[in-house]
Amino acid sequence: MTPGTTIGWRPVLLWGLASLVVAATVVSFILWGLNGPAYLVDLIAAYCL
Repeated sequence: MTPGTTIGWRPVLLWGLASLVVAATVVSFILWGLNGPAYLVDLIAAYCL
């Protein structure tokens, strides 16, 4: 097996984290657009308190 043919776990981990960040951003913008800022503030307060 040549060294260039296998993929390491770091690129996969980085792509996974980037995908989670993009998904969280998209969901937050959808929630902001549907219910306004009050919904997000209430959601954060419910999880933090």
